[in-house]
Amino acid sequence: MAEGTTILGNWNEAPAGAEQSISVLGLDAVDLSQNWRRCSLSADFLARYYSYYFPYREKATDRISRDAAENTISYILNELIENTAKYSDATDSGVEVAVRLRENDVLFQVSNHVTAKRAAEFTRLVSDLLGGNPEELYVAQLEKNTDSSGLGYLTMINDYGVSLGFMVKKKADDVFTVSVQASMKWKEA
Repeated sequence: MAEGTTILGNWNEAPAGAEQSISVLGLDAVDLSQNWRRCSLSADFLARYYSYYFPYREKATDRISRDAAENTISYILNELIENTAKYSDATDSGVEVAVRLRENDVLFQVSNHVTAKRAAEFTRLVSDLLGGNPEELYVAQLEKNTDSSGLGYLTMINDYGVSLGFMVKKKADDVFTVSVQASMKWKEA
């Protein structure tokens, strides 16, 4: 781990060439937050594209169906992209969204840029989320109903069985790159 880098959860350094397919989008957090619908449009586009790797109907297979894949991928990506739009506060407003279809899972990764203050707040939130019982935290966050509750992450864990990894890396004096990975199993290993 490089100096100025914090890794939490299940971070995955995917080896090059381990994907059946990879897509990367470069977006702008300011544009996304000013045109909120673009978050879901981006998520829906990628979800629809990747859904065609799955069988049309659920069969006696080890894969999820096309409809289930599209809905799950869309939900996960929409949560991740909206968070980058909502919480980017550095002068560098670039956002990167990557989707990697691998042998047994789909690996999503979003990266954005935040100030040191926001990076510290995010690291505390993620540490709390990863250190507790996801089901209990979910109910507690619902009762609190706060803006930066981590409810989307908890929903991914509890409802979709997603494994999460986080990397916070110092880029400049007051700029940190925050990367979030979500791994969705689609095939039994």
